[in-house]
Amino acid sequence: MLFNNGSTCLLVCFLPSSWDIGEWSECSTTCGLGMQHRQVLCRQIYANRTLNVHTSRCEHLERPEITSSCQLKICSEWQVRSEWSACSVPCGLGQRSREVRCVSNVGDFVPDEECNMNLRPFDVENCDMGSCAKSWFYTEWGNRCSAECGMGVRTRGVLCLTNHVSGLPLEGCGSERPQNSQVCNSGACENRIEWFTGPWSQCSAECGAGSHQRAVVCLMKSEEGLSVVPPYECSSLDRPLGQQSCTLKACGAKWFHTDWSACSKTCEGGFRVREVRCLSDDSLPSDACDQKLKPGGREDCSPEPCTPNIDENCRDKYFNCNVVVQARLCVYDYYKTSCCASCTRVAEKQKQSVQRSRS
Repeated sequence: MLFNNGSTCLLVCFLPSSWDIGEWSECSTTCGLGMQHRQVLCRQIYANRTLNVHTSRCEHLERPEITSSCQLKICSEWQVRSEWSACSVPCGLGQRSREVRCVSNVGDFVPDEECNMNLRPFDVENCDMGSCAKSWFYTEWGNRCSAECGMGVRTRGVLCLTNHVSGLPLEGCGSERPQNSQVCNSGACENRIEWFTGPWSQCSAECGAGSHQRAVVCLMKSEEGLSVVPPYECSSLDRPLGQQSCTLKACGAKWFHTDWSACSKTCEGGFRVREVRCLSDDSLPSDACDQKLKPGGREDCSPEPCTPNIDENCRDKYFNCNVVVQARLCVYDYYKTSCCASCTRVAEKQKQSVQRSRS
């Protein structure tokens, strides 16, 4: 060991040096172009020991690369595997979908994470099937009868609107407008002499405060029935009002619904639908209705079991013959032949219904 001017210089200063190369690291990406690294150290051997020394000791040697590009495999890519499906609704706004898969470079389906999520094609989009047919919408009947006893009237709201969502086609409004009033009976009036009130006239306001009138007469009960007597006969009784304020409905929102559609099947397993909307007094969509009171929009129908087809020559050639029956196309020879079983069952039911009505 030598010393020079107070600075220490080991014998190893004069020993040969060499580069010690480590193993390459894993590639920085699982697919596509990536990078890998390795450790390169300058070392000397002294007294059977390997020492790390400054890289300047190995500057006479070409230094190995410490980084390198790498590619384990070609990255997977997005593929559209199907055409767009049919729109989810027959009319109005709906959605359609298609199959989009991440496919490896050898054609296998792999998890989506192996493809670039930023480049993924859309697999769902909106579709517009055009305006739907019009249908009658109406609320449930009011719970209150116009008369406290005897015969009176109760009402409901009726509107003709355009459908937006429907699982089955619904008929147009047509001229047969549903009734908006019906007779109700609050029970017999028990007094021998009593005031009788007729039904209230139509309220002067469609919503909020209005007024209406009714006839008020004095009646007497006898063994022969009821008879009208002069008003003074009922003077001991409180005379009912002949005019008062009224409110058909609060100026808020109510549930409206259409008639039920035709049943999806003529025998067991069928269902029918109707449109249900929450509407304000000006017939605009609203979120103010009580969801607990919302009428149902779908229910089962035609619970009777399907009768087996006895005639081997009379079969349905298509799976959607129930639509032919609902559209009343069985009167045409082509549909009667193509959907023989379904058309025959409907004709038999109509025949039985006619027979029951005559009996």
